[in-house]
Amino acid sequence: MTEPRLAPPSDARVLRVLITSSMLSKIADWQLGIVIPLAVLAESDSVALALVSFALRGVSYVGSPFLGSVIDRFDKRTVYVLAQLQQAVCLVLLASMLSSQLSVALLVLLSGIGGVASSITGQFVLIPVLITPPARATAVAKLNSAIEVSKVIGLVLGGTAFALLGPAAASLCIGALYLLAGCVARLLPEAPPSHRKMDIRRDLAIGFRWVGRREILWLVVTMSMTNLAIGQLEPALITQFKNGGMNTGVISGVMATGLLMGALASRLAPAILPHWSTERRVLAAQLLGVAGLALVATPLLPLRLFGFMVECFAIAVSNVASITYRQETIPADVAGRANATIRMFITGASPLSGFLFAWASGLDGFWYWLPALSLWGIAVVIWAVYTRTRDRAAKEADALEGAAHGDR
Repeated sequence: MTEPRLAPPSDARVLRVLITSSMLSKIADWQLGIVIPLAVLAESDSVALALVSFALRGVSYVGSPFLGSVIDRFDKRTVYVLAQLQQAVCLVLLASMLSSQLSVALLVLLSGIGGVASSITGQFVLIPVLITPPARATAVAKLNSAIEVSKVIGLVLGGTAFALLGPAAASLCIGALYLLAGCVARLLPEAPPSHRKMDIRRDLAIGFRWVGRREILWLVVTMSMTNLAIGQLEPALITQFKNGGMNTGVISGVMATGLLMGALASRLAPAILPHWSTERRVLAAQLLGVAGLALVATPLLPLRLFGFMVECFAIAVSNVASITYRQETIPADVAGRANATIRMFITGASPLSGFLFAWASGLDGFWYWLPALSLWGIAVVIWAVYTRTRDRAAKEADALEGAAHGDR
């Protein structure tokens, strides 16, 4: 007598578990984003060093194609859980070594490995593997909205914990959140490997081949330049406000206000300009984001806050559209390798943004923001050219199809 097979968990249950685990992990990420720059700034009194120290976390994206091979080879749930635990260990060690700038930098860098694996698996691999196709677009929007809310919670908790408990205790709290995220992720169903044999050369070739595809390459170039411009915008604003004498709690509140707009935008993204092509929606969001950054560059705090809200709204809409597009374009069996390589370029540009802001820290006023504004403006031009080319090709294809039907 055979045992009855259990029905697979519903999309709703899987998404609830994934959102809960992702939120805990992202809350930890964003606490880390405020605690580390402030801790380094307190020790060194150097804005540039504070930005560079946190930017090292994103350097791990250089190795993301190799992590993509691992993600596709092993059970995705296991990889996701281990990524959380690895970050928890790094933060516990970091709490006891805050007085050593070298140790802080090394542990931030190592924690980035878990962060990369967590981000790729949670946002790009688990949804297409565990969620049925009709529910994926909504799942992406809900997950990204939850992540945006997590940013707000993380910033507020990070600033509060730093002010009340100090950097060491705040770091331990971050480690505990990563541990809890890993425990919750154990409730996800198994996500079997896509392939068993590890062939690094073949895996890398698959990843880079996807980056080279025309429909992906233009997106990679545009998003990479955008992240190079504003990938470290939040730490840059945090250090600017702190260096100007603003209270840590107020800084957290200011940043949280902007990020709440991003959470709302992510949730509403599928309903924003739904009849437009993905390319046009991304272009509109990018143009809005440049306008928001121009307001951030002004000297007036109310305008800077409003500009940050506009920027968060625009980036959230752009992210949901581009992630959904990739999930629909890239097959699930190569999603780890392809997205890992794509993320190497797109998210790997974020730490370089930290170095850019660190270099610009010697400039005053509007000049501090000019490099970021210039890069983002170039990115918008690139995507506008691609969108125009794509629209023209689509019109020509429609015309040829109409002519073919007319000849019948």
